[in-house]
Amino acid sequence: MSDSTSSVEKELLDIMRTELDDEDIDLDDDFYAMGGDSLIALRVVAQAVGRGIDIRLRDILYYPTVRELAASRTRAADPVPPVGTAVGTSAFGLIDDVDRARLPRGVADALPASALQVGLIYMSEIAGDTRLYHDLIGVEVKGRFVEDLFRTSLAALCARHPALRTSLDLAAYAEPMQLVWAEVEPPLSVERVDTGDAEAADTRVKAWAEAELNRPIDWSAAPVWRCHVVVLPDSFRLALAIPHSVIDGWSYARLFVDLLGLYDRALVGDGGTPTSPPPWGHAEFVRLERESLGSPEAAAFWRAEADFPPLLFDTAEFDDVPLQDGRHFFPIGPETMEGLRETAKRAEVPLKCLVLGAQLWALGEATGRSQDILAGVTVNGRPEVPDADLLVGLFLNTLPIRLHSRDGGWAELAQRVFAAEKRMFAYRRYPLAELQRQLGRRPFDVAFNFTEFHTYEELGALRELSTAGWWSYDRNSFPVNVEFMVNPRHSGTGVSISYDPALVTEEWVTGFSSVYRAALESAAGEQT
Repeated sequence: MSDSTSSVEKELLDIMRTELDDEDIDLDDDFYAMGGDSLIALRVVAQAVGRGIDIRLRDILYYPTVRELAASRTRAADPVPPVGTAVGTSAFGLIDDVDRARLPRGVADALPASALQVGLIYMSEIAGDTRLYHDLIGVEVKGRFVEDLFRTSLAALCARHPALRTSLDLAAYAEPMQLVWAEVEPPLSVERVDTGDAEAADTRVKAWAEAELNRPIDWSAAPVWRCHVVVLPDSFRLALAIPHSVIDGWSYARLFVDLLGLYDRALVGDGGTPTSPPPWGHAEFVRLERESLGSPEAAAFWRAEADFPPLLFDTAEFDDVPLQDGRHFFPIGPETMEGLRETAKRAEVPLKCLVLGAQLWALGEATGRSQDILAGVTVNGRPEVPDADLLVGLFLNTLPIRLHSRDGGWAELAQRVFAAEKRMFAYRRYPLAELQRQLGRRPFDVAFNFTEFHTYEELGALRELSTAGWWSYDRNSFPVNVEFMVNPRHSGTGVSISYDPALVTEEWVTGFSSVYRAALESAAGEQT
């Protein structure tokens, strides 16, 4: 590092190297090309603000190198306020006195339900499908199971995350409300297989999971989630069932890491406590979502972005909620993944933008569309507050993204997708349900999600426990859902396609899968 490097550059470089775990990063290395994503960017922002450097997520998006980011400080927005100082982010700060007076005893906080939450509950209720947006995840844990210690750890987890102490009331107040209770009884059930028969343990977990998926959720009674353990002599199966309206997929990873970390500390006798998530993070998200909902500029942006014909069929022609009973998966090998990362790095874009660009190209190829190819993409709406990556809740939204043309090479397509993500960034919290209401139809019929949960890497620090044999279940309400998964715990890296066979044939899905796979392999081999 030269003597001419500014103090801000030195600070930001230190932060980038720490958060990306790469000491070789230099002033001109691109944050996203070096493996950065939105959750890591949140940590970078929090660290920078903590050192008195005023940056925001948007700054990293537009100025992804340390040199550019340091120079952009003179063009930064107003300083980021500390957590809890924004209007309405103190306890009960977003509800009026009338509703507050009607709250039952035992409620520690109450805030309006987010539009995302209400939309998911509404879809689940009108579908009459207890499995819709009811997510399960489980893991085999190697190590001792001491029930008292585990219950204490589960109670600590509930105390740590307000979402786990939340019930929802959609009718009794002036608006749909989420009630955060001061205390809840940890919803733990335990079975034991003393013979050590692993197959018998798996059978019991599956039976519990099936019963949970068929259980109607009582939104008025906290907690709305469940935890189940099947114990063997030297290990145990751990499973959680949580409605998606309470936490999203990224939060699931945080939840498992926190729970196993708390229990591991209890086994070791370590009295230390992990860093706490920001206390008003959920309220700040609701405030920001409402701000976006009330923005004419945001509404106009999304109407213009989504005002194109759907790819597969007229989404106004059906009223029923799609049932994703069809599943298709294809693996992505290490060589292809390495090639994709290299192509993304050369294009100076996130890996997500490259594989999304390939998907949009493949959708155009499979539907005969060469222009204005539209799909939904999952976006992160977590508030920009310190330690926001530690929050557990529902912060993900799915909104349309449009590829104007399929022309050009893979790097160019990825750069166009990245440019589209930059355009939509300021409006990323606009509720999908409101856009659908304005259009009078679904904005898209194919959704895309990219997952690479770095959080699970923290499990390597466990001292008494280790994990193996992950599994999961989820179902959403999109006619077709495409998920690009990097090193998921329940399977190898690959692409999972869920679809409603009543709307999309298996033949079409298989054909699209072949085109998408070929596109990814071609993108992985693209040379400059």
